[in-house]
Parts: sequence; structure tokens; C-alpha cells
Amino acid sequence: MKTSGLPLTPREEQVLRRAALGRSDADIARQIGGTEAQVATQRLRLLRKLKICSHAEIIEAAINLGPWPVEIGRP
Repeated sequence: MKTSGLPLTPREEQVLRRAALGRSDADIARQIGGTEAQVATQRLRLLRKLKICSHAEIIEAAINLGPWPVEIGRP
């Protein structure tokens, strides 16, 4: 799977990378703003857009985005 050819928004990239790290929707919402429900909806739309359904595929897609920003690993 290659995500570089897909037009992901910066917010979709943020959600994808944090989901790959196993962050919950509530954690992601606290980190990037919005509500837990908004993040859940964004995550679902993103997974459909990328046609992925497993955590392993989420991780692979996030890795294919390229280098991860240093701050992404912060709690």
C-alpha cells in the first residue's frame, strides 16, 4: 500500500499517525483538537479512503507517509 499517491489532508495524516501508535480517539482529540466523536468519524472516513481495516495496515500506511515528526511520539 502506498499513501503518497493519495491526497491526504494534514489532519488525516495526524489522525493516521496517531492511530498507528495505538492512540484512542479521545487521546487524538486531546492532542490535535476536536471531539472524540469527530476524530472517530475522521478515522472511519480515512480507513475507508485508504481501503484498510487492520491495525497492521494502519501502521504500514503511516510508515509510507515518510519520516514521522519528532513530536508525534509525545503522549
